[in-house]
Amino acid sequence: MQILFKKHQGLRRAFYFFPLQLFFMTIKENLVFVFMWLLFFGFVTKAIGVKYGIPYLFLYPEYFNKVSFSSFFLLGFGCGGFIMSYNVSSYIINSFRFPFLATLDRPFFTFILNNCFIPLAFLVTFVYCEFSNRAYDNISSATVWSHTGGFMLGVTCFLLITIVYFYLFDKNILKVFGIGPKKVSKLSYKKEKVRLGHGMEWESVKHNQPAFGDRTWHIETYLGGNLGLKLARGYEHYDHKMLDKIFKQNHQTGMVFEVVAIISLLMLGVFRDNPVLMVPAGASIWLLFTIFTMLVSAIHNFFRGWTTIVVIGLLVVVNYFSSTHWDWFAAKAYGLNYTTAPAPYSYEELNKLNNDPVLIKQDKDHMLGVLDLWKLKNSDAGNNDKPPFIIINTSGGGLRSAMWTYFTLRYLDSVFNGQLYKRVELITGSSGGLVGAAYYRELYLEHQKDKGINPNDMRYVSNISEDILNPMAFTIATNDLAFRLQRFKDGPYSYTKDRGYAFEEKLNENTGNVLNKRLRDYRLPEEQAVIPLMIITPTIVNDGRKLLISPQGISFMTAYDIDTPMHYNAVPQSVEFSRLFANQDAQNLWFTSALRMNATFPYITPITALPTDPAIEAMDAGLLDNFGLEESVKFTFTFRKWLAENTGRVIIIQIRDQLKQTLIRDNSPNNLISSLTFPISRFYGNLFPVENYKEDRMLEYMSHWYKGKMNLIYFQIDNTGTDDISLSWHLTDKEKNQVKNAMKQSDNQFSTEQLRKLFR
Repeated sequence: MQILFKKHQGLRRAFYFFPLQLFFMTIKENLVFVFMWLLFFGFVTKAIGVKYGIPYLFLYPEYFNKVSFSSFFLLGFGCGGFIMSYNVSSYIINSFRFPFLATLDRPFFTFILNNCFIPLAFLVTFVYCEFSNRAYDNISSATVWSHTGGFMLGVTCFLLITIVYFYLFDKNILKVFGIGPKKVSKLSYKKEKVRLGHGMEWESVKHNQPAFGDRTWHIETYLGGNLGLKLARGYEHYDHKMLDKIFKQNHQTGMVFEVVAIISLLMLGVFRDNPVLMVPAGASIWLLFTIFTMLVSAIHNFFRGWTTIVVIGLLVVVNYFSSTHWDWFAAKAYGLNYTTAPAPYSYEELNKLNNDPVLIKQDKDHMLGVLDLWKLKNSDAGNNDKPPFIIINTSGGGLRSAMWTYFTLRYLDSVFNGQLYKRVELITGSSGGLVGAAYYRELYLEHQKDKGINPNDMRYVSNISEDILNPMAFTIATNDLAFRLQRFKDGPYSYTKDRGYAFEEKLNENTGNVLNKRLRDYRLPEEQAVIPLMIITPTIVNDGRKLLISPQGISFMTAYDIDTPMHYNAVPQSVEFSRLFANQDAQNLWFTSALRMNATFPYITPITALPTDPAIEAMDAGLLDNFGLEESVKFTFTFRKWLAENTGRVIIIQIRDQLKQTLIRDNSPNNLISSLTFPISRFYGNLFPVENYKEDRMLEYMSHWYKGKMNLIYFQIDNTGTDDISLSWHLTDKEKNQVKNAMKQSDNQFSTEQLRKLFR
């Protein structure tokens, strides 16, 4: 290779400084490492993933629902694991480029010491960002120092464990061959004559050609064990076979460490039910990248230049195995029977379920009985006034929406002295919003039995806002991407524990297990008008239809109006869950599984496979209708005559985690790359605005065919500032306070006054 600055020793030694050359080598040869580091730099500097709260998983880690010294220690331990996996992998993949390492006393230790530029830059950046963010949140300096110290201690602990291992097994040329310097000298200098002229450096007259050819990188100086600057030893006089054997020995040592580490980390998934192992989500992300890095480098140690082909081949094999054992990989809806014959899913079956006039009349009559009972319970004695019929629509938005929905329902019922929620008779929505609404509804039901339970107590707001992401992230890292070894039984049925199970388990833990019920458990309370009806509407991903989940018969919600004079070729756009899966024990469905299907954020929570032929899968309701307004309109249309005659007005309260009317901004493309990504990014970015346009048109039509009074009231979070509340299953304390303070917004206070007037 060509050597620069031959006549300028100082410049040459500075340029060929080992840490600097390792940095150049990483950029040139290992772009995967560069990408991973840039990703983490982007996370901690809030340049990437702010919308989804990813930076806060690193800057505000939670352990046992607290940001503490322990949470930062575990985060640091995970970071230390990734740093060492980066170093070990880099050493295995690249050490042959630096043959002088084999001549040193501790080759690997020297390598990681000099390969510290990127990790050290990241640690400095992390500490800076941590202090900057926490100071902005008015956290005391002592607390920030404690948390940062915990992080650095965690990093140090993992580094020390690894260094001790390699200190015991790290070998150079003398240890591998069991020979001293004199013997090496005799073996290596047999054919060499060495001359030292005035002003010259040591140089061999005759050089053996290095085995690695042009792939070697020239090094002149490096950092020694005492952090002192040292000159690199010449290696040309050594037999290249001896050097190669040194590196193979050290690679095997590194590979053993990696294999043991990977197995150990994956085996943690077996003990995932232990709450002690529910480490911060940020630490699980480090863990996931650590496993990936170590796995690839361990494969590289065996297959070298064939690594890419081998990795692709393994992916093909795993994919084929998954296609023949999909039951092992697919997420399930707990409580359903997957062992019996699957339910037929065809146009013939859908039309039969959706257009049976006997069934539709039966369900309508049943629902009219429920509505009559609701009216009886909400009519004041001796007062002929008709009660307002309240419908709740709540938006998706992860934990922020769950907390905001619960907080809004609690606030409104408190303001109206317990008289508002008793008049709510239908709840629809998607994702986190419906989770919060389900929790409030359940506590309201418990309140009917035990007046000591007050759903308007603020402690329940804290419960619903507790982290759910940690166990899901840990399960992804240690279980879902590898060996799904754990199963559990539910009566006669058996299921695999995955991140869907982790979601439900953590949700039950946070809410005191009050949602740990079956779908059928809500049939009687809804029939007796003790609690509102709730229609859960996950999306069938395969064809874009809605799956309507309710303990009641609601075939009228899936049917088209059979009395219309217009004839058109209507296709089924929804299907009733309980009727479709009547033979698969539909009413035995875990209620939390229904909520999970309705709140499936892609990749974080798994898409749920359902027992049909052909198979279908369900995910977030927000994919089609983020507020459940379609179901509200359909219900109102079906019972429009009864509602107009028996209620004072229909009030739809829409609880939004974002403003309906957002700012118009200049987001047009201004460069080549943005112009290429603009169509796709705007297509997805406009999904919810387009939904708003459709909803307004739907409400316009509704105002013409509904003969009674109707109002729509909005309660929404202004989430358009610089401190947006993240779309995640994890909220920081600051974000929780933002949710609580959102009710003080002028528009929400105005909406409250509107409701007061309507109740007079």
